[in-house]
Amino acid sequence: MTEFRDILAATAEKLVQLFYRVKPLGTDDFIAKINHTARQLGVNHPQLVCALGFNKNIRELTDILSVIGFKSYKLLSYRRDEIFSTDTYAGLDVDNILDVYSERLEDPDLLETLRGLLSARLHSIETTIANGADASTIMSYKMEVHAIYAGGIATAGFAQSRAEMEIGHFRAMTDELQMMVGQAMIPPSNLFFLDTLLAEEKRVLLETGQITDPMIRNRVQNIEISAAEREVLEEYL
Repeated sequence: MTEFRDILAATAEKLVQLFYRVKPLGTDDFIAKINHTARQLGVNHPQLVCALGFNKNIRELTDILSVIGFKSYKLLSYRRDEIFSTDTYAGLDVDNILDVYSERLEDPDLLETLRGLLSARLHSIETTIANGADASTIMSYKMEVHAIYAGGIATAGFAQSRAEMEIGHFRAMTDELQMMVGQAMIPPSNLFFLDTLLAEEKRVLLETGQITDPMIRNRVQNIEISAAEREVLEEYL
């Protein structure tokens, strides 16, 4: 049986070998073609589309693309992006996602594509969690966010945008602020005056030793800060 990673990391020659044994389906329905091919290879629809779509060697293999109903790599990439942005560990398990992050660093175009999909993907997962996801989804989410930072996928701009969002609960869930600071993506002093950070996130910044007494006093004078943040700040005065 073919594994997700076998397709994701396959050379052009290996891809040809894998798909040579696939019996094409005589229809114009690309969904049916993908499902038909996926069953023969032992993967599911999202796995086949994303493993192929994130394989740098598939771009010129038009015969394989036609087997799964796509006339061009661009059309495959549209389907890949749609699935990757919206799947919340249903068709793609967390190991599949971690494989994508680790394998695609070698290709600058695919890395840029991944970075462009991150915000939409994380928003989909966070919405699922907010609506009452199970423990396994939450654990997978934590693993994924860690991989995004530890694996070199996250950029300073991505981190800044996450810090400026009203998602403190999710940042706290994954220790995301600690990763931003620990990897020196954003100076703690640049984060300190953000209103979007939780009180405990402000504590994380204060514990770096990079927040000066004048900065703390300046922040305390802001009448808009929460009682919880004020309490944390006053501990350091």
